Amino acid sequence: MKYLCSKCSNQLTKFEIELNELYPVGKLYCEMCQKKHERQLLEKLKKSFENDLDIYNFKYWNKNTFILI
Repeated sequence: MKYLCSKCSNQLTKFEIELNELYPVGKLYCEMCQKKHERQLLEKLKKSFENDLDIYNFKYWNKNTFILI
């Protein structure tokens, strides 16, 4: 039986099938599409943390102390 990638419809290799069985994400992805999907998820996570932490609102004051704006 041939397994195809959900995004690009390329036939999955034996390694990619095993990878999808070990770490299921709900769809079958080839290695390239899996990496792209991971990067998109990491970008969403990064933006969510940026909004929650407000780490970009700090400014230097007297070289060693920080103040929150």
